This record gives sequence, C-alpha cells and structure tokens, in this order.
Amino acid sequence: MFQVRAAGLAIVAALAACKGPLIAIPEPDAAATTSSPSLAHSSSIALSADGTRLYVVNADADSISAIDTNERTLIATFQLAPPPAAGSDGSYTPSVMPRALALSSDGGTLYATGERSGMLYAIDLASSTQTSVAVCSEPIGVVTDAAGNAYVACSQDRLVAKVTAMQVTATASIAGEPWALAWLPDGTLLATLFLGPGAAQLDPNAMAVLATWTIPDTPPRADPRLAHGQVRGIYDAAMRPTTDEVWFTHAMLGTDTAQPTLDFERTAFPSISIATGSGAYSVTLSTDAQDVPGIDGSFGDVVSGPHAIAFTSEGSLALMVDTNSEDVLVVGGDHTERSLVRPLPGHMPEGIAISPDDTHAYVDERNTGDIAVLDIGSDGSVTVDGAPIPRLTADPMPAELRLGQQLFYSANSDKYPITTNHWIACATCHMEGRSDAVTWKFAQGPRDTPTNAGGMTNTGFLFRTADRNQVQDYWHTVNVEQGGNFDPAEQAPLLDAIAAYVNLAIPLPVPPATDPMMVARGEELFDDPTVGCSGCHNGPRFTDSGMYDPTLDLTQPMCGSPPAAPCVLLHDVGTCNTGAYPDVMHDDVDNDPRAACMFDTPSLSGVWSTPPYLHDGTAATLMDVLEQTRGTMGDITGLSAADEAALVEYLRSL
Repeated sequence: MFQVRAAGLAIVAALAACKGPLIAIPEPDAAATTSSPSLAHSSSIALSADGTRLYVVNADADSISAIDTNERTLIATFQLAPPPAAGSDGSYTPSVMPRALALSSDGGTLYATGERSGMLYAIDLASSTQTSVAVCSEPIGVVTDAAGNAYVACSQDRLVAKVTAMQVTATASIAGEPWALAWLPDGTLLATLFLGPGAAQLDPNAMAVLATWTIPDTPPRADPRLAHGQVRGIYDAAMRPTTDEVWFTHAMLGTDTAQPTLDFERTAFPSISIATGSGAYSVTLSTDAQDVPGIDGSFGDVVSGPHAIAFTSEGSLALMVDTNSEDVLVVGGDHTERSLVRPLPGHMPEGIAISPDDTHAYVDERNTGDIAVLDIGSDGSVTVDGAPIPRLTADPMPAELRLGQQLFYSANSDKYPITTNHWIACATCHMEGRSDAVTWKFAQGPRDTPTNAGGMTNTGFLFRTADRNQVQDYWHTVNVEQGGNFDPAEQAPLLDAIAAYVNLAIPLPVPPATDPMMVARGEELFDDPTVGCSGCHNGPRFTDSGMYDPTLDLTQPMCGSPPAAPCVLLHDVGTCNTGAYPDVMHDDVDNDPRAACMFDTPSLSGVWSTPPYLHDGTAATLMDVLEQTRGTMGDITGLSAADEAALVEYLRSL
C-alpha cells in the first residue's frame, strides 16, 4: 500500500479555432504502439508511442488539434462541436470544453473528456470518425487500459466512471472531487481529489475504492513565509519511472496568517508531494522568502500554480508546468531544482508531454493557442527550442476575454504588475475560476473564498458585507494580498479585461446528477414563504443584494425595517464571529461604514461546487447551512428529514 509521507516540496523564494482539416492521420510505427498503462496519467496533451503525433485539447474552441512533431505543423483539427461564439450578452461558454486526452493502448483511438458537455469522445485516428457517450457531470481526467476500457474522473458527480465500448459499465463513488487519474504499477488506479485531502486508490475491475491517500497539511512554521498551509488544487499525479514514487502537484494555502501580515509571500506555496510504496520515505523540501533567517530550501526560484508534471523515461528529471508563473520547473531525481524554463513563449501552460527519446518536451499553452517546444539536453539542460507551434487556424474567443483570461491566471510579474516575483494570481485562490475551499483571515473577519463562476452580473454588491460593487474594485486585492502594483486609472483597460473575463467567460458549473422528484419537492419548499429561503435568495441569481439600491451605490445607508429605498440591504443571520478572530466593523472600498455582523446575501447559482459555506466557511455542507441558520430568517423547524433532504437536492441542482 502506498502512503503519502511528504507534506510537499514547496516552492517559494530563497535564492538570487475555426474548424481545420478533418483528415486521416497516419498511424505511428506499429512496433511502437503498445504502451503499458503503468505509468500513464491524464493530461491535456498526448503523444503517440513513436513521438511523431501530438494531440492537444483546445478547451476554449471545442476542438482537438493534431500536430506533426517532425514538421511542427498542425495537420488536423477534430471539431467536437461548432466553434463557440459570444452570445448576445457577450458571454462566452464553449459547449464541450475538452479538458483531457488519452490514447488507446494500440494508439488507434483518441479519447477526450468534455467538461461542459458531460461526454466522453472517441476519435478513430485512421478514419477521423467520432463517437461519444454521456458519462457524467464535468468529466476531467481520462486514462485507458490494455483491455480497451477508458476511465473518467467525474468532478461534479464525485465518481470515477468505467467506459467499455463507449458505454458506461460501472462507477465508483469518491469522497471528494476527482480530477486527474494515474495508473499505479500494481494495476490500481489513482484519482486525485482536487480540493483535498489527497487521492483515492481504486480497483479498476471491481470499481471500488481501496484506500484514501491523505496529503497532510503542513502546520505553521517559525515564520509565515516558510512553506506551509492547507493542501488544495491537486491537479496532477504521476509515477516516477524506475521508482515507487508518486509525485503530486498542488498548492498549500497559509490560511493561518491574518491581515495585515497576510500578503503575497505568506499566502500560497506551490508544492510537490511524494508518496512511496515502502512507507519509509519522507521528504519536505522548500525554498523560503529570501530574508527569513535559516532558510532551508532546495529550490531557488519562485513558481506558482503547478498544474502538470512529466518524467523522462528513466525518471532522472521531472518537468513541472506552472500555469500561473508561466514556466517549467525542472527537478532532478534527488528532489532538487535543476533549472527553470522562464519565460515560455506563450501564456497559461496547462499540460506537458515528453518525447519517447527524452529529447523534447511539448507544453500546452492554452491562452495563446500554441505548443511550446523544449529541448532536453543529454546533460539534463532544458531550454526553449524555437518558436511555438500554432494549433488554431483562428481563435473564436474575443480578444478582450482572451486578455482577461491571461491576466486572471497570470502571476507573471515580468509582464504585468499583478503580483511580486511570480507569487500569486487571481486563480491562486479562485481555482478554475471558482473557490479554493478555504477561509482567509481578512481585516474584516474570517472570509470564505467565493466563487467567480457565472460572473458577478446580477449578483448585486460584492464582498460579504457589500464592500465593493464591481470586479474592477479588486485592484485592491491585487495590490494588497497579491503584492501587485496596479494603478486603477492608468491600467483601467487591464482591469476592464479582467472584469469582462470574470463576468462573461467563467461559466457556472454543470450541476451534478440529481433526483428530479426530490428537486421538484425541494423547489416547492424553497419558494414557500414560511420556510424563508426565497425571501432573501430570489431573482435570476438567487440573491436580494442590491434590491433597494439597483445602481449599487455604496454610499447609501444600510436598510432599516421596513427598508426605505435607496439603501444597502444586509442581514444578520446569526453567523457572526465573536471569538478569537471576530467579524469587526470596517469601511467599504470607498470608506463607507459597514457593520460587523450584517451580511450581503450570496448568490446560490452553482452553490453545490463551493463548499464550505457561510461567510466564514463554518458550514461544511448544505445541510449544515440549514442547521446553522435555522429560525433566523424563516422557519424550517417543522420540516421533516425528507423535506430537508429535498431542499438540499434542489440547491444541488442550481
């Protein structure tokens, strides 16, 4: 049995598409088509066994590109749906959003997951024909086995599905949100749990969970700039060849640090955690802020947003793709940094594949729609090799949204003043544009990270106590917590691009599978005025925020009882913190006063994907929310257990 022993190799500072040709793709050499699943793991990019064909998902264009690696040219585009287009309101939501790829063991079939469509797609590479099957809500990772089965990580349904002959034949429920998949040498399957605690190990034949691996949080150390925190964003896991090590990429979030001390180098620590078969191995290597006495780090560069990892064939080098700092960290078999490939020629890298002969690596650069090529020298050096390979004949995403996406995911302080020394991006906390599922100690009091999914349009005021009224106001967050240097006047176009991306191009999550009869009963209860839910959670986004102040004028007084418009409507729902780290009176972004314990009504759109709940994250589940607010705004005291379950089922469907 494998056990996670290391809290992480935390990396912090120490030392100085339009449709293309649909053509048959020549099959790779027959002698090189048989691949063992023992080291395979899910990725946004895949190589044929002979290294001559490269496939990559275009999540924002609903397509897959095929690249000839010898000629470094786009040779085919598999369009999974018509290219997306902005709606009449400017919103941009791909209908498929492919996220991961896997080749069949014979190399003849390419599988892809569609996060938005809920489908698994199979492409016969000899004929370019496509088939698909509905799998689950928001499938992400996919791997295959030698018997022709595909396995899919279903993030919103919290299960792993087995697909045989393009039919779902079995599922295994997971206690968490599965993301990446990886084979272990003993033939079992590993599914990372995106928001922790680690991973689930499955028997792929019985489709049963054998064990849950826990990557332990690292407790605070002598200085908050020493790597520590809660494990979140477990994007990838991969076996290191010729060893019994499994490497996980993730972040650690230092939620113990309170403002005003909380800043860019005390917030998030990108990490690699290692699990071993013997259970005897243990390592925690980190680099720390340069002026911390007694630094003990082994890595000399700051990176952020570790997203994917790949090993050379003998396991001597690991190449980790860092989405936010936009680079590739090269780590040796001795678990120390060898080099850093920065800058990459494009933006928002999300996946990596290494050629079978270990001479090249290919990096999926999602935002710029290209593939960066890296040369791997015989001496272990890794450098950018020429211009990136274009993979889109045209980009369907509007230019302002593309810029906003780049800024939202970027911690590239060399290009934009959005952070200091490549530490923090908006997406560091708003993972996948949603939430990191932790509570931060802000000056106003403890605050759970809200989701950005669905945008802020029609949600009224922003922040838990109506402290802001537009996404552009978040330049304060950029400059304080992220260590950025934004001037809201001079850099208004950049703020506008971020706001456009957040409001128009981060779609609401696809709800998990629900029971229609329970949902209908739950909706009746939700709308019942005696229960009280819809009294505050109403309108298109299930919130009364801004009801009496539609212009969202922050200077208006707080509403009384009854409200006299214009006024800012806040509620006391009995969730105020008065203990060791209390909610306190404070000013909004324009220095207007806000009470300590009066809160803005949050939107319920996509609420299932945003645990924990309440402003301070003290409700772990939706049922806990009902219990903690019982009797404060309505009367759910008389509801039966079945009615409460139906109410929760309705909330899951939103």
